[in-house]
Amino acid sequence: MFWNLFKKEFKYIFKNITFYIFIVVVGFFYFSQFSPPTTNESLKPSTPQELKAQNKRVWYGAKQVVDPKKEIREIYMNLYRDYQSGHTLKNRLILNLNVNLSEEEKQYIKEAMDKIAPEEYLEKNDEKLIKVSYEEYLNIVRDLDEKLGGSTFYSDKNRKDMGGEPQTYEDALKSYKELLKHKITNAEGRLFADYLGISAGIFPVFLSAFILMKDKRSKMQELICSRSISSYTYVLSKYAALCTALLIPFLIFASHATFTFYRIAKFNNYNIDMLAFFKYTFYWIGPTILFTTALGMLISVVFNNGIIAIPIQFILWHSSLLPLSGDYSLSKFVIRFNCLGGYSNYIKWGSSIALNRIFYVTVSIILALITAYIWSKKRGVVGERIK
Repeated sequence: MFWNLFKKEFKYIFKNITFYIFIVVVGFFYFSQFSPPTTNESLKPSTPQELKAQNKRVWYGAKQVVDPKKEIREIYMNLYRDYQSGHTLKNRLILNLNVNLSEEEKQYIKEAMDKIAPEEYLEKNDEKLIKVSYEEYLNIVRDLDEKLGGSTFYSDKNRKDMGGEPQTYEDALKSYKELLKHKITNAEGRLFADYLGISAGIFPVFLSAFILMKDKRSKMQELICSRSISSYTYVLSKYAALCTALLIPFLIFASHATFTFYRIAKFNNYNIDMLAFFKYTFYWIGPTILFTTALGMLISVVFNNGIIAIPIQFILWHSSLLPLSGDYSLSKFVIRFNCLGGYSNYIKWGSSIALNRIFYVTVSIILALITAYIWSKKRGVVGERIK
C-alpha cells in the first residue's frame, strides 16, 4: 500500500504547476548565483599584466579581513561613508537596504568615529592613530548598532560580511593550486550546495504545506476514510514522494554542473571528483529538504491551514541565511559555506556540519511521525471524515 500511495502522489506532484515554478526558482539560483562556467578556459587566474593587456580590471575578489587593525580601518572608513551619505545598510529580511539616517543617528556615527580615531585617520592610514583596543572598538560598534535600531552591518552578526580587503594575484594563485589539490569539483560542489541550499530552505513549503490539505478540499477524503489505510502509511508515503520529487531538480542541476566541469577538466587536463556535486546535494541540501517539507506538513495539520506554515518557515529560513559561513549550530537548518575553496575551514567545521545534518534528518523523521499521529487523531476511526 505504501508503494502504491507513493507512486500516486509522485505522479500528482508532476501535474502541479507549483512544482514547475519551484524548478524555475532552483534554476535561477543555479544560473545566476552559482553561475557555472560557459567556456573551457583554464581556471588559473591571469596575471595583472595579462588582464591589463586585455583591458580588463585587475581584480581577484576579496578576502576576509583577519587583522584586527585592518578591520578597524575598514569599519572606520565605512562609518565615514555612512556619515557623509546620510544612510546606512541594514539587513531586512532577505534584502540589504539603504536606510536614511536622522541627524541624531548621524551624530551617533560621528561620536563613534571620534572614539575610535581622530579625523586625521581618514587621510593617513597610521595604526598609531587608533585610540582604542580591539575590545573597546567592538563595544563601540555594538553600541552604535543598538542606537541605529539594530540589524546594521556594525553588529556582530553582520560585520564580517560587510566586505574585505582585495585579494592579490598571489592569493588567487594559491587558491587555484588548492582547488587543483582537492579536485576542483569538491570546492565547486560546496559552493553549489551553498547557493542552491538557500532555495531548499523555503520554497518546498509552498508544496508541503498543502499536500495534506488538498485532500480535504476534494473527494479524496471519502476514499481515505473508507479504507483501512494506516495514517502513518498515508502521511509518510506523501512525505517520501514529495521529498523525492523535490530532490530531483537539484540532481538535474548537479548533473549539468558535473558535465560542465568534466568538459573543462578534460580540456585542461584537470583531475576532478565526478561524484562531488551529487555528494553535497545529498549531504547538505537533502536534510534541508527533509526538514522544510516535514515542518510545512506538520504546521498545516496542526492549524488546519497551509498558509500559516509559510510565514513561520520564512522566519526560520531567514534566521539561517547569515553568517555566510562558520555558524553550523543546531539553530541553522540551511548550510552556508559561501566561498570557493576554503578547504582548511571545511575541515575545521566538518564535524559541526555533520552533526547539524544528522540532527535535521532525525528531527525531520520525528516531525513526519508526529504529523502522521496528529493526522490519525483528526481523521478519527475508519468511516469518519477528516476533521
